[in-house]
Amino acid sequence: MASVPTPARKFVYFAGTLLFLCLISLPLADHYLQIAPDVYLMENDPTTLPDFSITHLFKSFNVLQRGYLEKTFGFRKLLVRMENVLDIFRLRAVNQYQTVIKGKGDWLFLSQENNDLNVIQDYRSVRLFSLAQLERWVNIYRARYEWLANRGIRYLIVVAPNKHTVYPEFLPPQFNKVSSVSRTDQLLSALEAAGVPVLDLRPTMNKVKRQALAYYRTDTHWTTFGAFAGYVQIMKRLGRWFPQFEPDIRGDFDIAITPDLNGGLASMLALGDYFPESRVTFTPRFQRKAVETAATHPIPPYFQPTVVMDTHDASRPNVVVFRDSFAHELIPFLSEHFNKTTYLWPYPSTSREVRFFDKPFIEKEKPALVIDEFVERYFTEFPAKTPPAQ
Repeated sequence: MASVPTPARKFVYFAGTLLFLCLISLPLADHYLQIAPDVYLMENDPTTLPDFSITHLFKSFNVLQRGYLEKTFGFRKLLVRMENVLDIFRLRAVNQYQTVIKGKGDWLFLSQENNDLNVIQDYRSVRLFSLAQLERWVNIYRARYEWLANRGIRYLIVVAPNKHTVYPEFLPPQFNKVSSVSRTDQLLSALEAAGVPVLDLRPTMNKVKRQALAYYRTDTHWTTFGAFAGYVQIMKRLGRWFPQFEPDIRGDFDIAITPDLNGGLASMLALGDYFPESRVTFTPRFQRKAVETAATHPIPPYFQPTVVMDTHDASRPNVVVFRDSFAHELIPFLSEHFNKTTYLWPYPSTSREVRFFDKPFIEKEKPALVIDEFVERYFTEFPAKTPPAQ
């Protein structure tokens, strides 16, 4: 015979049910009342949900299945922050499939950037290029070099190293290297053997780190110290073709270090307050000549808008730079040396498609120089099977 619940047990049942209903109602309540605390989480915004209608029904379904609800439910950012506090500071959980991992001290590292790209696996050299893959990359870059050379245009590939390559001593100890040779080593050696001009900035960053912070602890990018050293090496290399460049390298800057950096990796964890960092700023003691002018080049098929810097000095050459986010800190330095500098930001190479190389734009601009700037992790992506877009 079943026992009759006591009043105390009934109260526990009722309180538990009420608490459960309150908790599952919180996201909906936040949607209307905005009661969740403000938490800064760096992530891509979801696609906007179209107004409901029969004609937009299929489009609305696509938006929903691509993560709209996952990114917009109430208290989500707070829950992400609480999960990361638990993982990092209580459980000390680290695995290579996390988007961001905590290394030694307060060092953060990018790991699983997307479904195709795991930076930790790249650092460990888990997979190297096959001879066929290496040959494909060499053929792509050699074809660009030869196409430009036939038009009297110089070409230089610039590779900015991953933070993992420069500061491996701060990675968690379980992420050891499988091979002493990396895909970067393979591709750089093959390009040099093929006569394609390439500048490897790894040795430069290793020199910088002995005297200053080359990369931010809480971001994936180099500091202005690292970017300035990279700029100097680029200009010295270009001095072989443009002798006027090297004497023009300026070093007269006031350096400021201010505690106001919200590092990208810390922000991806919603833990910017747990990982404070100072920003490095170079302020010139001279009047900059390069000014930003309106860009007429449309965004598609580019990832970010085009930036055009102009010194209005027709005695200097024009340059087109294919870039990624590492060029952001280079722009103020490089632009001073050219008449017109056009920075194009294509989508990075993936296993399905090679980074866009805009031949029609180059033929229209007729620059004296084209620079292909890559961060290491995008430079060493496995080549796509489809021909590169032109």
